[in-house]
Parts: sequence; structure tokens; C-alpha cells
Amino acid sequence: MNLTDATDTPQANSVSRADESRTWIITSRATGREMSFTCLPGCDIDHNADVSKPVNPDDIWCQTPRTDVFLPINENGNPEEFRVLGITLNVRPWDASMAQRLPHASIEVIDDCWIEGLDPDALAQVIDTLADRVNVLRESHAQLVKLRADFQARP
Repeated sequence: MNLTDATDTPQANSVSRADESRTWIITSRATGREMSFTCLPGCDIDHNADVSKPVNPDDIWCQTPRTDVFLPINENGNPEEFRVLGITLNVRPWDASMAQRLPHASIEVIDDCWIEGLDPDALAQVIDTLADRVNVLRESHAQLVKLRADFQARP
């Protein structure tokens, strides 16, 4: 990701898209300076609203699309469909945290409950943890299949 402060230009409030490579020029609300950033490859955010008026640079982010998976979860006596295990790749070019300025992952564990700011090692740790749980689920499935078969075979 290319992150640079643009030099001062005669068009201090320029709000146009810089080129077709998804490089954008925003104007900082605090300083009035133009700043440019190039989207994270795969970013699906339309930054036209960000470039149409001065903004707080901390509010700018890039994000890849996520695919949603839903499962019926019983939270209060009635199963409801909840979004689970969505993942996005993100960059926040001017975030106060340097880690957020680098590509990172965010996992939506369940509707609006996130594990955020995952670097590659942390994402691998989450994957390993979930893989271990999948193994437990597979073992439980095999046990359930046997229990059902034994139950149905009873006289």
C-alpha cells in the first residue's frame, strides 16, 4: 500500500479520484492538506464520499468483501440466524496504531462480535484454534452417529 502525504497544490480542496489504480486524494479536515492513499488490493469500499469533502483521515479504511455464513443460534429460547465466522482484510492508512496501517484481518465471530487487528501469526493462531475445535466436533459427530445407531438398535 502506498501511503504518502500529497504536496500542496493549487486545488487545496481537490476531491477527485487520482487514477484508475484506486488511488484516492482526500483533504484532511484538521489541516486542509491533501493526502493520497492507494486501496488495499481487493478493497470494495467506494471512497467517493471520502473524497467529496474534507474528512478525518483516521476515518478512512480499506476492506475486502466478506462472504457471510449464517447458523441458527438459540440465544433466548428461539433459534435465530446469526452471521458467523466472516473475515475481512483491512488497512487503516492513518490509524493511530501502526499495526492498523498494515494489512490485517478481522474475524466476525458472531454478529458484530469481532476479533480484530490480526497479523498473519495471530490469524494462524485463530485458524489453529478453530481447527482444533473442528476436530473435536468431528469426534463428537462420530460419537453421536454411534450413539444414535446403538439407540435405534435397542429392543
